[in-house]
Amino acid sequence: MNQEEAAKNELVISEGKKSSADENDSLNILTSKVKENVPRITIKQAILANLIAGPIALAVYFPLEYGGFRILGEEYYFHALLSFICFAIIPCIYLVFFRIKTGKGFLFFMSTKNGLRPKNIISSLLQGLAMHAGIFFPWVVLSQKYKDNVYPLFYFLGNSQEWFWWIFFVSLNVIMFEFYSKAFIQIQFSEIQNEFTILGRKITLKDGRFLGFMLQFVVWMFGHIQELKWLPTYIGPINAVFFIIVSGVLTGWTVYKTENIFGVTLGHIMLNVFIAITFNY
Repeated sequence: MNQEEAAKNELVISEGKKSSADENDSLNILTSKVKENVPRITIKQAILANLIAGPIALAVYFPLEYGGFRILGEEYYFHALLSFICFAIIPCIYLVFFRIKTGKGFLFFMSTKNGLRPKNIISSLLQGLAMHAGIFFPWVVLSQKYKDNVYPLFYFLGNSQEWFWWIFFVSLNVIMFEFYSKAFIQIQFSEIQNEFTILGRKITLKDGRFLGFMLQFVVWMFGHIQELKWLPTYIGPINAVFFIIVSGVLTGWTVYKTENIFGVTLGHIMLNVFIAITFNY
């Protein structure tokens, strides 16, 4: 009986060890899945990306934009193309090398993995289009109609070819700005690790997405300095400042909630098209 009981005990122990091993394997599988959802970059990598791509973009942009060098025969077209090269192409080139080296940088930060869920994409598109069509477009139209001492907006797009090239370059300019402020800045910084060390002190960040939201707003305001030179002419000085502030907050909040830039980009393009159609002569 003792030998039989001992054999049974050994069998139970071996089965227990096997069960424990199976549980460990299961935990390892779960752990690897969890690791896939861990923020993909460190704060050092996010800062370094901006310290490299940003200065290079500015070093190319300013001499060409203000140096009297023009191609394409149209000042706005040249500005749009140059801006796209500097603040979309150059950051993307950096991110290509970054991804080759680290395997990180999903979709050039135009979306997180959560942002590609159908629910998030639909929400992004609905919010982006509704915001620009329902808030910003009426804002401009009503300012033109009821604001005193403003110059009338006007466009002279007479044929389909002129419309095509105008929409093409406007789209380049919009994509550039939404990509740099919302993807390269906001979503990239929203993906940083929650814990990092600065000057030997461990810092815990509760929500990287809010940091990304705040940083994009700063970039948004600086990036619209040129608009603050001409937009007051058409909608009034104080009105123009509020327009840029509100648009930066609302578009940033949409990206914060949906984790992609698709809706705000499409909505921004459509806003420009609606305004051009309304004020085309």
